[in-house]
Amino acid sequence: MSDHLKEKTDARFKHLIGKKVEFKDDKGMKRVGILEFAGINDLLHGQFQVTASRCPIWPVDPKTINEYKQ
Repeated sequence: MSDHLKEKTDARFKHLIGKKVEFKDDKGMKRVGILEFAGINDLLHGQFQVTASRCPIWPVDPKTINEYKQ
């Protein structure tokens, strides 16, 4: 994982980098993956984005991001 992504991750979610998380996309679909980035992507679209298991998803409501518990 890129140090740049970790640096740009919202402080509320830095402790979850590298951990399995769950969150909901804008259609309410639950997603699960290893967190690589969570924050505003100013370069591409200016929306809150989660990149989990190398898959960028946006827009995401940050309130839906939690560590995954089986």
